[in-house]
Amino acid sequence: MPEHLDLGSLVAPEGYFLVREDAEPTPFVAAPDAGGPYEHRFTYRGSDTSIKRAAVELIASARRKVFLASFRIGDRDLLDALLAAVDRLRGGVYVITSWTEDSMRRDLASVEDVEDIDVQAQKKQFDQLTRRGIALRGHEDCHAKFLVVDDHRALVSSANLETSALADTPRKRATGENGVLLTDPAEVKRLASLFTRLWYSGCTWTALPGAEYALHRRVPVPSPVPPPRLPDGPGVIWTCRDGAGAERGVLAALHDVIARARTELLLATFSLVGIRDRPELLVEPLRRAIREHRVDVRLLVRGRNNIASHRADTAALAELGVRIYGDSDTHAKGVIADGRYGALFSANFDAEHGLFDGVEVGVRLDGHAALTEAHRYFRHAMTHADLRFASGPTQRDLDRGLGARWRRRWPYPARVPVTAADADWRSLVDAATAGPVLWEKDAEGLRLYVADVVAVLEPAARTRRRLTVHRAGTDAGVRLRGWFTERAGTGAAAQKRGFCPALLVREP
Repeated sequence: MPEHLDLGSLVAPEGYFLVREDAEPTPFVAAPDAGGPYEHRFTYRGSDTSIKRAAVELIASARRKVFLASFRIGDRDLLDALLAAVDRLRGGVYVITSWTEDSMRRDLASVEDVEDIDVQAQKKQFDQLTRRGIALRGHEDCHAKFLVVDDHRALVSSANLETSALADTPRKRATGENGVLLTDPAEVKRLASLFTRLWYSGCTWTALPGAEYALHRRVPVPSPVPPPRLPDGPGVIWTCRDGAGAERGVLAALHDVIARARTELLLATFSLVGIRDRPELLVEPLRRAIREHRVDVRLLVRGRNNIASHRADTAALAELGVRIYGDSDTHAKGVIADGRYGALFSANFDAEHGLFDGVEVGVRLDGHAALTEAHRYFRHAMTHADLRFASGPTQRDLDRGLGARWRRRWPYPARVPVTAADADWRSLVDAATAGPVLWEKDAEGLRLYVADVVAVLEPAARTRRRLTVHRAGTDAGVRLRGWFTERAGTGAAAQKRGFCPALLVREP
């Protein structure tokens, strides 16, 4: 039986996002607008972000009507612009949100791109809007984020219209977002027609303007305008499924752009959902691009260590040969091939909603200057991404760099002498075949969680610890998933947890 147990060399059976020690936070500086019907807009940490400025300016310029779709509305400047518009236009401001009485009752922490949501604060925002005369309806499947003013100009982006997605603040860094300002009359009109379709035939909740915020059930009715058609070339694209059928323009654009790639393919998403279960949506097209043309495929993705399926989908893409760039702040979505073909959109690479179902909106930008800027934005975000993905990290890797707010470095020596009874030592050695091996320190002492056992390490001398082993009620992997889902700062031990990289040496 070995008298040395190197926990630090154990390999985790799952992939994780680790902190990049060489990451250099660098703002993204936009190039001057080149003009034309499409202009790139963005947010990025430490940068002079432009999605918010474009949204506020559009709303301030409205002379007849404002159409707005967003999951959340929380930025103060944007709220003030909407309230000023409804006063100036004596109405004429229409908002679609996917927040409904049902979704407000759900555990919002489980919603795809919602973190740290204050339900009451969001309801207060909507109450303010409706009391001032803004018409608001709820569409339970609408994840699109877009703004149309006077059928003349529009903004399509990945950003929910709330502060963290629109600007840096002293309390929170800006979320990375991508978007397009549209001035092409035909495309803006098509987007307005899509909003009208959603307003009449898709929204199942409504709030009465001028009244206290309360959503009431409504029965959808046919839209008074004919449904817009998806474009054959550059223009507005969408995912939408209703009584008129399923339209999957975002998925079609994604597949078409991937098929055109010959040297480089840039992909970006906040989340990955179900792509291993539906390989035809993303895995197989990427496999063909890599196998047939040896395309250099790169993915910018949020480092969501708390979502096991997200990490598993990321690992599946890494196994294909996709280079993964994890980031703590990105929420941008898009696809660009060879810098020539591409689209930006609100949809995640999601087999359940974004690509196949729900309501999403984007813009195909082949050959336009806005695509060149979006390409430069994605390359910058990848170069300065703060996380890397490791398919099989060791305990030492996880101790040094797991991307999680609760992780703390192992606070004890790398070599830990222990004394232990034969049975306890044997139980620990037999259990320690793979990671994770977790440590936790609280008022009750220091514990290691290994597979289905817990090892208690009590001080026995100046340098040695007495080790005793017991059966744990929870497997270490299950315990780890629980730590990921806990809110930061909860529990007495929340600040004293991590991965154990120690070499345990059993002494007589």
